[in-house]
This record gives sequence, C-alpha cells and structure tokens, in this order.
Amino acid sequence: MRLLQVTPYFAPAWAYGGPPRVMHDLAVGLAARGHRVDVLTTDVLDADHRAEPDHERMSGVSVRRLPNLSNSLAWRKKKYLPRGLVRTLAAEAGDYDAIHVTDVRTYLTASAFLAATARRTPLVISAHGSLPGSAGVRGAVKRAYDLALVRPMLRRASLLLAQTGHEAELYVRFGGRREAVRQLPLPLPPIEVDLDGIRGSFRRALGIDAETALLLFLGRINWLKGLDLLVEAVEPLLDSDTVLAVVGRDDGELASIRARFGEHLAAGRIRLAGALYGDDRFAAYVDANVFCLTPRHWEETSVAALEAAACGTAIVVTEQSEIPGLAESGGGFVVRQDPESIRAAVARALADPAKTGAKAREHVLAHHRTRYVVETLERYLLEVTGAGA
Repeated sequence: MRLLQVTPYFAPAWAYGGPPRVMHDLAVGLAARGHRVDVLTTDVLDADHRAEPDHERMSGVSVRRLPNLSNSLAWRKKKYLPRGLVRTLAAEAGDYDAIHVTDVRTYLTASAFLAATARRTPLVISAHGSLPGSAGVRGAVKRAYDLALVRPMLRRASLLLAQTGHEAELYVRFGGRREAVRQLPLPLPPIEVDLDGIRGSFRRALGIDAETALLLFLGRINWLKGLDLLVEAVEPLLDSDTVLAVVGRDDGELASIRARFGEHLAAGRIRLAGALYGDDRFAAYVDANVFCLTPRHWEETSVAALEAAACGTAIVVTEQSEIPGLAESGGGFVVRQDPESIRAAVARALADPAKTGAKAREHVLAHHRTRYVVETLERYLLEVTGAGA
C-alpha cells in the first residue's frame, strides 16, 4: 500500500502538541509493516526555528517539509501556508492508494481534498479534535467555510477516523457518511525511559517532598486548555499537603493565571515548571499522584493523559478530553466540566492514587499500544483502498 500523509506538523515539531506525535507514530508503524509511507508537511518547529532538512528518511518514512510563508504566523495563529503545496499535490496525488490528512480546517487539508478528488484517490481524515465550531465572528466564518469545503470533504472521504464516540457523531453531524466512520484510539508508543531512575527528580526540581500530594497539569497555557477552570475547581484542596504543578509553555494565558491566582503561586501551592519535552516530561508524570486536564474545547483524547496513565498516574479529565473506557476500568474519572465534579473526582483519585494509577496503566496498555492501533488502521486502509486484495 502507498500512503501519503499530509499534515501541518510532523516530527520533531513536538511543541505543536499531540497530532505531530500521533501522525509520526502511525507513519512509522505502517512503514514497519511493509507499506510505503510518504509525509508531506511544513517546516514548523517552534516559535523561533524551522525544522530541517527539507527532505529526509525517518524510520523508513520519507518526509518532505515545505517552507511556510511565515513561521510566526504558523506558531501564533496556527495558519500554515507552505509554498509549493498545490503544485506538489497536483503532480503526485494520483500516485498513492490513499491520502491521510489531519485537522479539517487548514490550507493543507483543503488542498489535499481537492487534489484527491481530482485524481480519485481515497481520502482519510483524522480530525484530532478540530471539528467543533466557534462562537461570534470566528464561528460565522467557520460555518461559511464548512458549508463550502468541510461538509463536501467529509461526504467525499472514504474513511473518517474518530478517537471517541463524541467525535464519531460529530463527523456525521458535519455531513460525513456514517458508514465511513471508524473508531481508532490514539497510539501510545512503548515508554523507553527508565521511570524508576527519574522518579523523584521532578519533585526535587520544584522543591516538593515525597509526602506532598502532587496534582499535574501538562499542556499549553492557553485559554482553551482550561487551566483556570482546573485551578478554580481544586483551590479548596490546595494547601501545604497538596500542590498543583503546571507544565507547559505560555500560549497567551500565563499573565491571567498569575493575576488571578497569585496568592497560590506566592504560597507555593501552584508551581510553574515551564515546558518539558522529550524524556523530561516523563519525570513529571511519574512524580504526580493525579494528572488533571479540563479543556474548554473538545480535543477528544489527550496524548499527555495517555502518557501519564502509562506511567501509572491516576487520571482526572473532563468529557472534552476523555479516554474511552477509563472510568469503567477504575483508572480515573471522566467528569462534567463544572468545579464540583472536577473537585470531587480529584479528591476521590487522591484517596488511593497508586491503585487508581495501576488500573489506568493497565487500561491504556491494553487499548492504546501503538502496534494494536497501527494494525487496526492498516485493516481500515486496506478495506477502503483494496490495496491488499
């Protein structure tokens, strides 16, 4: 099978969150199973740097990076405008058995959809939480764009990959064919870090002793991520024996957090750790008693929550970032986005975090291992392309 991934971000652009990691793991996994996988992406990396080189082999995958018109625009506004994209897709879209895109409202996705339609190449979509609309003027613009492009794209798609039941229903609500929807869990690669060897290092760096209960938020400090909602909910629990650690880069909301919760910051009940990437983030996971995430937007499953669970950390998330089956497994709680529900869930998780964390680990290792997810995706792709016939 010949597969083309078209994605705004790819390894090593980890600062862009979970999608580049997911697309990387799926591409490498399919290549390892003998398929040809090419990636067409942009040169985003972080606020100040662009990824290099423009073409490389990465674990059996061919990666091409087209230069964005503006790295700042990509980083600050999430507007990805790679030069040469339309020309490349027009020339090559017919060479593949399928084209797999991520995020439904980008220039790359629209261009891939039009090229796939012109060359009658099956289109596969991973929305990765991008389907919900917005309010106000931005929402009106999205609705017009959806009517002109997103709804026809979803109707045309051969395969719509959903992380959760909620995302599956959104596909249909936005015009996708129900028979094209398949649920695919996010992949969780094997953790190759010596967790016991790094245990305690995160606490030491922040001056938190082993007896203190540690809540962890890991994500961009952005209004959409709902850090303020989490702090508001757990405020009554924060004292000298319970601390909230915040790991993530400032994405526009840090000043507001400092202004609203300065008393907790000054008292050490909230600790700001900055951004952690690569293996460093696992030190935060293993030292935390409870991982918490309460986003305002529907991001569906969180990669960070999966990683924390795999480290044996109890999980509390709202419905906007659920791990399917987590609550039923006893590995944590998926709750409504209101302070009382969040607070009660965190308190329950803190009652026996070791037991809850062990069940969280068992659940995600059973349902999110990369090999299992890649084999499931491979089966779906072979069904819609007929490449294995």
